[in-house]
Amino acid sequence: MDITLLIAAFGGGLFAAAIGGVPSFIFTGLTVIAAILAGDFGAPAIGIVSFGSMFSPAIAFAGAVAAAGYAKKIGKLEVGADIVTPLAGLKDGSVLIVGGIFGMIGYVLNFVLGQLIGVNIFGFAGWTDTVAFSVLISAILVRLIFTKSGLTGKTPEGVKRHYLPQGSDLTFTLVAGAGFGILVGGVVAAFGNMAVAGSAEAAYIFSQMGGFAFGISAFGLIFACMGLPFYACHHIFLPAASTAIIIYAGTLNPVAAILGGAITGLLAALFGEFVLLTFNSHADSHIDPPAFTISVVQLINFSLLAVIFPSIM
Repeated sequence: MDITLLIAAFGGGLFAAAIGGVPSFIFTGLTVIAAILAGDFGAPAIGIVSFGSMFSPAIAFAGAVAAAGYAKKIGKLEVGADIVTPLAGLKDGSVLIVGGIFGMIGYVLNFVLGQLIGVNIFGFAGWTDTVAFSVLISAILVRLIFTKSGLTGKTPEGVKRHYLPQGSDLTFTLVAGAGFGILVGGVVAAFGNMAVAGSAEAAYIFSQMGGFAFGISAFGLIFACMGLPFYACHHIFLPAASTAIIIYAGTLNPVAAILGGAITGLLAALFGEFVLLTFNSHADSHIDPPAFTISVVQLINFSLLAVIFPSIM
C-alpha cells in the first residue's frame, strides 16, 4: 500500500464530491483515453490519475456517492441518489469531508480486493475488476450507514415493483446491449487482425481496447450532464471488449470475438437494468448498476473465460 496515494485519496474523494460524481467519472474516461493514446508516456497516469487517487471510480465517484448520501441525511440535499450535482454548491465542509473519507475507504477496498485477496487467495490481482467491486462495496456501506431505505429500497404500499424492464424497454435493452457488443467486438477483432499481420501499434491498441472502450463510454456521460438522454453504456462496452479480446486472443477468429462481444453486451445490459430496478428503486442513495455489472461480468471474463480460451497470440 502506498501511503502517499492513500493520503491523496482523501483529496480525490473530496474533490469529486465538490464537482459531482458523474463529472468526476467523465474525467476518468477522458484521462484513460489520453493515457492510452500516449502509449508508454501515458502508462503512469493510468495507475495514478485515471484509476488512482485522482479519478479512480473507487475513490472519486464512490466518494461523491457517499457525500450525496450524507448530504441527504443531514437535510442539505433533496435526493440522496443525486450523483450529478456538484456538492460544492451546498457550502458545507462536512459533506466534502465525508467524500474524502470514503475516497480513502475506496483506496483501501481496492487494495484489499486486488493485493490481499486477489494475490494471496486467487493467485493474481486481476481476478475481477476490483475498482468496480470497490465502488459497489462502498455504495452498499453508504446505503446502510446514511439511509433508512434498506439495501433494496422500500416499495410504497400498493406499488407493483418490477425487477426487469418491461415491454419496449426490455426490447431496447436487449437490442442496445447486443448491438454495442457487436460494435466493440468488431473493433477488437479488426485490431486483432492487424496485430496478427504484424502491426505492433495495432497489437498495443488491441491489448488496451477494454480500457479505451470504457474511456469513450465514460466520457460520453458529458452529454447526460447536458440534459441529453445519453445511454450509460460503460458496463456494456468494457466487459464486451474484454470478452472479445479473450476470445480473439485464444482463437484468432474474428467472428467468434464479435459473437462473444454481442452475447456479453446483451447480458451486461440486462443485468444492469436488473440491478437498477432492484437496488435503486425507492432508495435514498445510489448503488451503481454499471459497477455491479462490471464486477460480475469481469469475474466471468477474467476467472473463467480466460481459462477456457488461453491466449495463443
